[in-house]
Amino acid sequence: MFMTCFMSQFQYTREENTRFNDGRHIIYVNCEYLKNHPEPENELDKLIHDMQCEDVNKIYSKEIKETAANLRIIDDALFRLMGEKPGVCEEILRTLLDMPYLQVVKVSVQSVVQSFQREITLDALCMTQDGRYCNVEVQKGNSNDDIRRTRFHAAALTAKYTPKGADFKNVPDVTIVYISEYDVLKNNQTVTHVTRCMKNDESYVPVKDGEDIIFANTCVNDGSDKSELLQLMLNKEAFYNDKFPQISNAISYFKETEGGQSEMCKIVEDYAKEYAKNSIQEAIEAKKLADEAKKLADEAKKLAEEEKQKAEEEKQKAEEEKRKAEEAESRAGKAIERNYRLIVNILSGRTYEEAADMLGISIEDVKEAEAAIKAIDK
Repeated sequence: MFMTCFMSQFQYTREENTRFNDGRHIIYVNCEYLKNHPEPENELDKLIHDMQCEDVNKIYSKEIKETAANLRIIDDALFRLMGEKPGVCEEILRTLLDMPYLQVVKVSVQSVVQSFQREITLDALCMTQDGRYCNVEVQKGNSNDDIRRTRFHAAALTAKYTPKGADFKNVPDVTIVYISEYDVLKNNQTVTHVTRCMKNDESYVPVKDGEDIIFANTCVNDGSDKSELLQLMLNKEAFYNDKFPQISNAISYFKETEGGQSEMCKIVEDYAKEYAKNSIQEAIEAKKLADEAKKLADEAKKLAEEEKQKAEEEKQKAEEEKRKAEEAESRAGKAIERNYRLIVNILSGRTYEEAADMLGISIEDVKEAEAAIKAIDK
């Protein structure tokens, strides 16, 4: 039901009439109905629809509108909007998993999972009626290690949704559906099912551990329903395909109605703002790192200058010590020379024994003094 209008003395609904008196006038708008029924059924519905969808008339820039108009289902921005509808993810999973009766009971887009010291954001996390967690990821660029990425996603989901203290038999089943514009495995297959296997002689036998990874791509078209679905994800225009009514209805809403176009413009604008915010934050972080690097460089330069100054001071100190030592050595040499000359003067006209006896030194000392003076006076 789209709306319920409460007025004085009575309550009006499309399905029933009841009466009570509370003296109030209240209009309740069912937002979920608006999403699932974008076209108003009458003038009253149109009035409230316009109240709810006030962003429809918001004026977006030409660039925003062009970007929004060119969005495809495989693009993250549009897939975020499409993925909110359980029927869309249900059709994708039913087709790619070959499970025509699979039911999706809950979908969470852009779910953030913190696990193993790393945060990941999941495009569309679905829970099926049998309790299995299915993560549908869309990827355009091949700058990631996709194989390890899917392995980590599966591990993170397993750890996140395993109840504390649960027996291993109660570890939840997890499926990763990885849709890309390129052939991740380079095996020229549209869809490849990857599961853990055991080696048995020369063959490999699957081991049912509850983890499955499905790689699907849009670049290999094998003519199957799976390829048909994947090719639809590349369309920039609205379409209708009888095999995929939920996806067709959703893309028609976003491409052909004012409300859907407005939602696409808004999410493109949000992406642009987020990109600008991240760019500014990265610039701030880069400047912070540059400032820290400059600070470290300045500190290193200051330390080097201090070390240089210290080395200069040590050098000057060593030179001063050397000068003092040389002066002391010079003074000592002159003193020794004076002593030697005194000995030689006393020796003059005397024998070595007489001079030695007079000075109280040995004859060898007298002879050494005489030889030293002779060497000096040459």
